[in-house]
Amino acid sequence: MPNYTIIGLGRIGTSIGMAIRSHQGGKSRVIGYDADNKTQTVAQQMGAVDAVEWNLDKAVADADLVIVATPAGALFDVFDAIGPHLKQDAVVTDTSPAKRAVLKWADELLPSHASFVGSNPLTGASISEQKDASGHIFHNSKWAVVAPPSAPQHAIRAVTDLIEGVGASPVFMDPHEHDSFSAATTGLPAVIATVVMNAVSSSPSWSEISRFVGADFDKVTTPASADPSSSQSAAATNADMLVHWIDQLVERLQSLREGLADEEERFSTDGVLADSFVQAWEQRARLEAGIADRRPMTDERAELPSSGESMMGLFFGNRVARAMTGGKEKKKDTTKYDRRKMR
Repeated sequence: MPNYTIIGLGRIGTSIGMAIRSHQGGKSRVIGYDADNKTQTVAQQMGAVDAVEWNLDKAVADADLVIVATPAGALFDVFDAIGPHLKQDAVVTDTSPAKRAVLKWADELLPSHASFVGSNPLTGASISEQKDASGHIFHNSKWAVVAPPSAPQHAIRAVTDLIEGVGASPVFMDPHEHDSFSAATTGLPAVIATVVMNAVSSSPSWSEISRFVGADFDKVTTPASADPSSSQSAAATNADMLVHWIDQLVERLQSLREGLADEEERFSTDGVLADSFVQAWEQRARLEAGIADRRPMTDERAELPSSGESMMGLFFGNRVARAMTGGKEKKKDTTKYDRRKMR
């Protein structure tokens, strides 16, 4: 079994260590390193590592697989520091939300006798602090794998073995695709949380407003509780993709604003305001139903009734006509909003 070194023992690094040790039952050795001594101690107390190392060069010296779980912006310095100390055929991976910059740094800074394969655990788990870390968050989750064209098969296998070994499933992605998706699903929520928190808390009435804070406000602003250095680092290393999604957000906010400013439009059941809320409701319903990858057909048409149903419908109504002719009503689509509720 391989020897692992985890650099960065925050919530993700500690969780990975706990998962490895839980699933491999002591068959491999996990060494931990973090610049913060207290964080190292806590990780060891939680059972995430077999031992901690205070010197980064010694931490990676015997590692078959090095997992760098630091903020994205720190990866340049980490690669620069560990490069000269990696053994022959060592494999390095990361957990950052930005892959294009990281692949470039790895190519520039890591030695030719070592390999880099980018990765990003897509756990969806709401763990904000190291003390909440758990090896179970990877079970049945997806884990993005972004391998450079030059990555040897043994390096890719080392990373996928890690992923599958902790109960996750690897998903191979292009770096541009990964960074766009990551910016949309983690970067943009962080930006929204930051803007909402700052906009509302900057009000002179914030102390009174805070009394109204409930579940909705809490859910929207929760990403703002992340370490600011990590949030800035993730945003800065994926800036162009994040700017694209911010532009999409601004466009939709402006459309909503115009709808609210128009006295007739704001109450219309088929105006921009209604359309925005209905579209969001339906897409959220599809996401929760596990069919977000299958968009509803925009050219769907109601099934035409038979000639017998049409004639009987004139006398008895469509529901009775269908029943009398053996017709079946289509099952209600629970992801389609009934706009009659808006009238």
